[in-house]
Formats: sequence, C-alpha cells, structure tokens
Amino acid sequence: MASFVDHLQILPMPHKDGRRQPDGEHRTGGLGVRTIADRLEERGWVARIEDLSYEKPMPEPRLVEAYARGLCDAVASAWDRNRFPLLLLRSNYGALGPVDALGEQTGVVWVGPDGAYARGGFLRRAPLDRRALAFVTGHAGRDRFAVRPVRLPGERVLVIGAARSSGAERSGLAADGVRVHDLGGLTSAALDAVEADAWYLHVDVRALRADAVPAADDSGGEGLDPGELARAIGAAFQDRPLKAVAFARYDLNRDEGGRTLDTLVDLVESAVVAAGGVPNPGARSPAS
Repeated sequence: MASFVDHLQILPMPHKDGRRQPDGEHRTGGLGVRTIADRLEERGWVARIEDLSYEKPMPEPRLVEAYARGLCDAVASAWDRNRFPLLLLRSNYGALGPVDALGEQTGVVWVGPDGAYARGGFLRRAPLDRRALAFVTGHAGRDRFAVRPVRLPGERVLVIGAARSSGAERSGLAADGVRVHDLGGLTSAALDAVEADAWYLHVDVRALRADAVPAADDSGGEGLDPGELARAIGAAFQDRPLKAVAFARYDLNRDEGGRTLDTLVDLVESAVVAAGGVPNPGARSPAS
C-alpha cells in the first residue's frame, strides 16, 4: 500500500441497531463528520468525506454485510488515492469492512469496554454490535451475504479493556487465543506478540473516561484517560504499518461543551501521526 502525508479519508457508518441515526446538528448520523473534518483541517490535515449510508430498509445482518462491502471498498480506494482511512461508526460491526480490506495478515487492536465477543444464542440472541469482534475471528458466523469475509486467528487480535465482558465472552476470547490486557496494556511490547503486515485500530469510545466523552453510548463512568491513550497509540504504533483507525459508539449530538469533539479530534490526530501522517504546517491554524 502507498504512503500518505496529510490526506485523510473520512468514512462514516451512521446506523445503530439497524437504524440510521438522525443527523441533527452534526452530520452524518450524529457522528460529527463535517465538524471533525473542519477541526482537522484547522490543524493542517486535508480531510475528505465519503458519505456511506443505506436508506433502503433491510434486516440488520444484511446491513452488516452491506457496510462490510462498502467500507472494504472505501478503505482500499482511500489507499489507492494515498489517503488514510478514518472510520466514524455508530456500531462496532463497521470494523468488518477495514479488516476485509486489509486482509488475512492484519493485526487488530480493539479498545473497548467489552470484548464484543458474544455469540448468538438459539432463544436469546446477543445484539450484533456485541458480536463484532467475534465475526472478525470467526467465533461467530457471518451472514450468508458476506462477499469476501476475512477471518483472523485470535492470535492476531489484541483487546484492551473488556472490563464489562461476560464470563462467556472471556472464555471465548481465551479459547481463541485473543490476548486481553487492561486499559493500560497498549504497548509496543504487547504488539510485538502479534505477527501482522498491517494494523487496524478500533476504539469503542465507551472505554474512555465518561467526563471526556459525554456523547458516548451508555458510558460506564471510569475508563481510560484519552491523553494516556493518545500517548500509548503514538508509542505502540511507531514504525508499524497502521492502515486504518475507527472510533465507534457515540452520538455527537449529545455532546456537552464540545468535550467529546475535543477528545475525538485529539485521538484522531494522535493515530494519524502514529501512522506516519504529517500535517501541512502552512495550513495549521495559529490557534491550534
């Protein structure tokens, strides 16, 4: 894949629980796509937006695969144009697209409050969002409409956090070889244990400190300090091929005082710099 300097491709997924979320003040679907792009451009980044959405109602399993195909193609296309893929997601299963695009040699760092490793039961099915990482490893089966699904061995996956995981999720993660660390476990040494030619970073913002992301879905209160996460991302991915990053499970229309927006922009920039991006100093706002 080609390198990039300051060009980012923002890819939104505005659906949650099978429903497209209303735009409100921040497009698209409460993700703050245009707002985040504007803030990044003030910091010297060229942020392009590709609007991805499906207006035709469809069953959620089929919607999962529609986004997997759309985001897969969009991530590959971004690199063809020397742009870094930045995904903004209302649901965690948007992760399938970038993994499908990056291929079987991908390593995944999954930061979240749970393992997203639930399995669908016969009588009581876990929400698809709670099975997102299980789809990536094949622990849970993907829909028959999947076009080119990539299934990664658990050894290629590093989970950071997962404090709210159920016992069954933890057992599944351990059985499949997924490495689970606490919220301070994102280190270069932890990534050394994973063999990967490309990396995908997925941040479910519910894992962050609640006061830093008041727009997060069902935040648990205590969590990882965003500044510490930004520093950890920079150190862990130094000299590693970070090829896509996603931030999921928030609605910027619920933000308070711009705190979630500030947190997201700072984390996005830390990840893009870790991936080798360099902002244009001539375009950078003096106030940034």
